[in-house]
Amino acid sequence: MVKIDGRTTRGQENKKQIVQALIELIREGHVAPTAEMVSARAGVGLRTVFRHFKDMETLYREMTTEVDAIVAPVLATPVQGSTTKEKLMHSIERRADMFEQLAPLQAASLVHLHESEFLRTRQAQAIDLQRYLLRAFLPTEVVKDKLLFEALDLVMSFESWLRLRRDQKLSFNQAKKVLQRSVEQLLK
Repeated sequence: MVKIDGRTTRGQENKKQIVQALIELIREGHVAPTAEMVSARAGVGLRTVFRHFKDMETLYREMTTEVDAIVAPVLATPVQGSTTKEKLMHSIERRADMFEQLAPLQAASLVHLHESEFLRTRQAQAIDLQRYLLRAFLPTEVVKDKLLFEALDLVMSFESWLRLRRDQKLSFNQAKKVLQRSVEQLLK
């Protein structure tokens, strides 16, 4: 029989609560929650936050597990369609759903980008992944057309989505339609 140490279990539970508190605060619109806000939301003392995480960046690193959980199902599902246009439209559907879930977490990451090598690396990896996924289903002639590929990549990027939703204040469906129309125009 294995003996379970209550302190270890409680510590793991506190750590999960702290990460969840950070994510909740970010999803509510606090792009840069303080350690005090996180500890209050998690129902733990400030010292407990820093016992589990040496600084706020370490806590933000832990948040990437949530990001990966949102991205994983999209990566596991192939793009559908028989024409380039159909594949691009399906890709926009998938990306819109994923970007919508990621938007608060990504916005919070962007606030701290200048001070975090880890977040800069994750941002570069996310861009590389988006470009890779786009290249994977586009026909060779579209990929070889450098200007067309770059335009498609820009239009279908998270940054475009964020601008449409946050800065231009378009609804989810309006933002998706803007992306679809933009892609259609690029394909003409």
